[in-house]
Amino acid sequence: MFLSISLRKTCGYLMVLILIDMILYGAGGHAKNIFDCLVSVGLSLSAIFDDDRARHTFFETDIWHEYSAERLPEEKLIVSIGDNKARFVLANKIKHPFGTVVHSSVWMATNVQIGQGTVVMAGAVLQTEAGIGQHAIINTSAIVEHECTIGNFAHIGPGAVVCGAAQVGEGALIGANATILPGISVGKWAIVGAGAVVTRNIDDGVKVAGNPARIV
Repeated sequence: MFLSISLRKTCGYLMVLILIDMILYGAGGHAKNIFDCLVSVGLSLSAIFDDDRARHTFFETDIWHEYSAERLPEEKLIVSIGDNKARFVLANKIKHPFGTVVHSSVWMATNVQIGQGTVVMAGAVLQTEAGIGQHAIINTSAIVEHECTIGNFAHIGPGAVVCGAAQVGEGALIGANATILPGISVGKWAIVGAGAVVTRNIDDGVKVAGNPARIV
C-alpha cells in the first residue's frame, strides 16, 4: 500500500489529505478521465482490472483480467465504468473497500457530502449542502447546486446543471448540458437527454428529452 500527502485549497481552507493509491475496475475511456483525477491529486494507479481480454495495458499498467479480492485487498477501488447499470452490478460483487476521487480543479463547498466509490471530474462545482451518493459520477464541468441530492449510481453528464434543492434518483442519467430546474425530482434509473430542460418531476425509469423535456 502506498501513501502520499496532498495540500488542497477548498473555499479558502487549506486541507492536508492523506491519500492511498487506487485500484480501478474498467479500462475504457471513462477510466482515463478517472486516471487524470488521480494524477491531479497526487495519486498513482496501483492496479487495474478489466474483463475484456483484448485489452492488455492501461497507459503503463498491466491489466488483470480476472477480479480477485485477494489482490491488494487493503487498497481502495473505484469502478471506472460509465454505464450506470454495469457499475451497479460490479459494485455489488466487489469485495475491496471503495475509494472516492475529486479532481483538484473542482470547486466544492465545505459541507458537501460525497459517498464512497464516487468520482467528481475536472471543473465541476458542488455547492453548499449538496449530497452525492455512492458510486455516482459528477462529470466534467457539471454543476450541482445548493441542497441537491444525487442518488447512488447516478451520472450527471458533462456541463449539466442540477439547480437548487433538486433530487436525482438512484441510477438516473442526466445527459450532457441538460438542466434540472430548482426543486424538481428525477426518478430512479430515469434518463434525461442531452440539452434537455426538465421543468416537471420525472417518474422512475422514464426517458425524457427536449425543451421543455417530454417523455420519449
